[in-house]
Parts: sequence; C-alpha cells; structure tokens
Amino acid sequence: MIHILRNNDARRFGLLAFGDPNLDTVIAVDTVPRADQKCLGRRLESFAGGTVANVACAASRLRIPAASYGRTGDDAAGEFLRSEFQRAGVSTAYLRNMPGKVSANALIMLDKCGEKAVVYEPMPGPVLDPKTISQALVDSRVVHAMPYDLEEFFELSKLAHGTGTAVSIDIEAAMVNGPARLDALLALSDLVFMNEQSFSDIVKKPLTAANVRTLLERGPEVIVVTRGAAGAIAVSRQQTVEQSAFRAQVVDTTGAGDCFNGAFIAALLEGRSLMQATRFACAAACISVTAVGARSGLPDREAVSALLAAADQSFDY
Repeated sequence: MIHILRNNDARRFGLLAFGDPNLDTVIAVDTVPRADQKCLGRRLESFAGGTVANVACAASRLRIPAASYGRTGDDAAGEFLRSEFQRAGVSTAYLRNMPGKVSANALIMLDKCGEKAVVYEPMPGPVLDPKTISQALVDSRVVHAMPYDLEEFFELSKLAHGTGTAVSIDIEAAMVNGPARLDALLALSDLVFMNEQSFSDIVKKPLTAANVRTLLERGPEVIVVTRGAAGAIAVSRQQTVEQSAFRAQVVDTTGAGDCFNGAFIAALLEGRSLMQATRFACAAACISVTAVGARSGLPDREAVSALLAAADQSFDY
C-alpha cells in the first residue's frame, strides 16, 4: 500500500473533493474554432460537472464514500448540482449554498472526434471556510484539489496534514507560472496528477518516466501523468509503472482524466499497489469516454472488472 494512505482509522469519507462544482453546457461542433473563427454548433445538453466534483463522483461509483467541499449559488444550477451529487451518492454535508450568488459554469465545445475545448467561469471568492474545513478534513482520508489559489492551498495542505489527511492535487499548466510555483505545489502535496500536455508545458522536458521521477525530489510520494489514448505513467520512490490504455469507442473525452483520478485514488484507498491502481484507473477512464458528459460514462466496479477480465488481466478487483 502507498505510505500516504496507510491511515486505516474509521473515517466517514475516503475522498473529500475540495472545489466548487459547475454546470457544463456542451455544444457539438465539427471543429473547435481558432481565434477570429466562427462555426456552427448544436447544443447537446447541460450536465453537472467540475473537475474535483467529477473525481468525487467517479470514486463514489466505485464504492468509495466521497463528499464535496465547496459552494453553489442559490440558483437553479445550484439545485441541479446538489441533486446530481445526491444521485451519485456523494455527500453534500460540506457543500455551502451562497445566497445571491451564481453557480460556476463551463462551456464545452465538443468536436466530431470527441475532443474538447473548455471555457470556465468560476464563482468568485474563497472556497475554504474556516468554520467547516477542519471537521471535513478529520472526516476524510484524502482531500483532492485543483490549487489555483496558492495561499488557500497552503492553508488547506497545512490543515490536512495536521489531521492525518493525505493531499492529492491535479496540476494544470494555467496554474503554474514558473518553477517556484511548481515547487510550492509539489512540496505541499502527497499525490500529484498531471496530463501529458500540462507536463510538457510546465516541465519543458519530454514525457518519460525518468523525467517524471525527478519531480519526486520536490516532495510528493506519487506522481501520475495521464497520456490520453496512450495510457499513463505513475512513479513512486519504489516503483515505476507505464500502463497502456484500453481500446474504447470514443464519444466524449470530457472528464476522462477526472475519472482516472477518482479510480486511481479509489484503488489506493483499498490498498492496491501502484501497478494495480494504474491499470484499474486506465480501465475506468476507457469506459468513461463512451458517453457524452463528464459523468454520463462513469463506470461502476462491475463494469471495470468486466473490462479487465475481457482484457485477460490477472488482478481481481
């Protein structure tokens, strides 16, 4: 088992998702437009979304108790987001309703190959609430965040480690403006996820297991880089795993990385090895891309087990 998740006390939640959920409005286009271009689109549907929210839903589908820590507006979108959490089995005990505020939104342009472009409109103000955060962390084994606000994340990490809660983050290129910022994020985290494009943009080196491993020197115990259709690379201080992806009929890649992260955390929380967790997460992400919407294709445990069995895997999940 990964060291950071060896805490076996009886906590209420395996995963606490730190961040506001948002409403995803999906528009189908032939090709995502570039600057100064216009294209015709067809609105598909609105879905509940949000990166860390999707991770919580993915974990919950895989039977890991999960909770959302964040905010919604007191609008129709907020009611919808709460109801979708409840439908997914994610606790809203730490999800605050903000009077007079509008919930976060995202516009997703989805091309005919299933690839996407996203415009995100966040809720203003801090997510962290001093009155509720300590109890939420005490209740949880892992807190997962996307740390755009470094000052807020510093406080979250300090409080989490003070309660024995592991810290997991998803790093995007937009949140890193230089080596110092990357070093700070890595030093405050135990488990780090990135996708291949973010790794290349941030680290300025080719994606290799050796180059990923160098980042472990800055603090985290495990780093995982997802590679889309090529699979994932995961490294710890003891092991390196390079896992290929499973074949899939791609409809929509929205949320595939979130599904991977939720499944990976779920596997670690169950005591799986780094290799088992990476294979399990790749299988879950493969299933997630077969439906439109970040959560529409999230698999349950039976679906992942069936895919692994069909691929002649030797692990019993």
